[in-house]
Amino acid sequence: MSNSNRQRQRRAERTREFLNELSQRYPACFARQRDRIRPLEIGIEKALRSDLDDPPADEPIPNWLIRQALARYTRAPAYLNAIIAGHDRINLQGEPVEAVTESAISRAREQRAEQKQRSAERKRQQAEEAEARQRQEKLEQLANRFNQ
Repeated sequence: MSNSNRQRQRRAERTREFLNELSQRYPACFARQRDRIRPLEIGIEKALRSDLDDPPADEPIPNWLIRQALARYTRAPAYLNAIIAGHDRINLQGEPVEAVTESAISRAREQRAEQKQRSAERKRQQAEEAEARQRQEKLEQLANRFNQ
């Protein structure tokens, strides 16, 4: 495995761990159950940065990690579905702060459609690969019979 792949894996793991920390520290905001996920308020990154820095930590959380965690959370299908459903945006305490706009709903619909399309394409490709493997195994079995 290349160095960049290992680094990418470590960053992805660190992001997952940080999201778990966020869901423990802000359970009303970062839900784990799909039906409890709500859209986050616009600009929540600043509120999160401010709250995480008060009091100053021994080891500050890098900005890239906050951005990466928010990106991962907000690209999840359950999050996009919460936007499409028109749930109010919430702050770190889980309190409603603003309505989701029609343009945000439209954008979320497009993103979900793209996700579903990519998923269908992956499934189709996996099915084709499985079919090719089965054909290859049958050919090998036939070849073994004729070679005996």
